[in-house]
Amino acid sequence: MPPSANHNAPEASEVPEMNLYKLGRVHRALEGLKEKPAWTAEDTRGFDCMHYLGDEAIENAARELGLRPGDRVLDIGSGFGGTGRYLHRHYGVATTGVELQGDIHEIASVINDRSGAGAGAVSVNGDFLELSPELMGAPVDHIVSFLCILHVAEKQREALFGKASDLLRPGGRVYVEDFFARTTMDEGTLSTLRESVSCPGLPDERGYVEQLERAGFEVLSWVDVSTSWSEFVHQRAVEFRRDFAADAELTSFYNAVDEVFSSGQVGGVRITCRKK
Repeated sequence: MPPSANHNAPEASEVPEMNLYKLGRVHRALEGLKEKPAWTAEDTRGFDCMHYLGDEAIENAARELGLRPGDRVLDIGSGFGGTGRYLHRHYGVATTGVELQGDIHEIASVINDRSGAGAGAVSVNGDFLELSPELMGAPVDHIVSFLCILHVAEKQREALFGKASDLLRPGGRVYVEDFFARTTMDEGTLSTLRESVSCPGLPDERGYVEQLERAGFEVLSWVDVSTSWSEFVHQRAVEFRRDFAADAELTSFYNAVDEVFSSGQVGGVRITCRKK
């Protein structure tokens, strides 16, 4: 499978419209690297981490999954591929990232190539629900997903978990970091989620766990990280508001995320589960 594999790429109308995905800042960073023959993780750290709390979150995932050299790991909603490259570099696993948005996938493929990841960290462009198991390297030992499933509607979420189970070897584990509803969400919060975060809605803890169990998973741990995430997103928003050189659209997105977490209605969770 070539590193820049593009299969069933979505039409523009299917791609979430949210300010995080305006890529001017990324292209500016890449322009500054174009003459450098080999890139390090530090070169792209300023934009290729699309989850919270940086490498600590990936290290937590690796511990929860019990990664071993040679394991195959699938990353759903892999973005610029930072998670896959980190896991390949530090744990010797082979990673395949599935990214819906073609422009982000292309950037991930460039970084994979320039960083020397080779076949150890691959990006595939397409809809996870439509891609064939073979293109995603199945069967896989583990699956990770960081801040992706919140963008998926309820019916598709059920299908996503079912397909994830099908791709895993028996006993394989899944690690998810995601939003969830801590309480009943009011219309203001729902509107902000839909319009600014491209999140159609969120299950509560019970609903989330039931969806995973129906897909054939045993939930091993549900770790509520709402407090630390609330602090993180608030500090991030404050820093961007103070920086007059910051991207205005990105600042708007960060403000929206800060708003929904500050409401107390939206929380963050780290979930580890195992295929039964």
